[in-house]
Amino acid sequence: MKLTITNYDKTYSVETDEDVDAESLADMFKGLMVSMGYHPINVDELFNTEYKWFTQEEIDNNRQGHLKTDFDPKIVDEGVKDYLHNLYNQTH
Repeated sequence: MKLTITNYDKTYSVETDEDVDAESLADMFKGLMVSMGYHPINVDELFNTEYKWFTQEEIDNNRQGHLKTDFDPKIVDEGVKDYLHNLYNQTH
């Protein structure tokens, strides 16, 4: 079996001589998506297959910050104040 995707004049493909079941086909497609530049975490979340690049715990702990809700605003505010103070009060 061979899967080929052409996107913006670039071609990505994966091929196997083995018999492929539905889950293996999904894993092949996941690999193609990652090779095209999609982030593995996003791909993992789209497909419910046995093979995962990241565990759910790793996904939850490594968000970009904009999705986390367990932060203390006082600590963040103080960090921003410290950063700005250091940025504008440098001696040259």
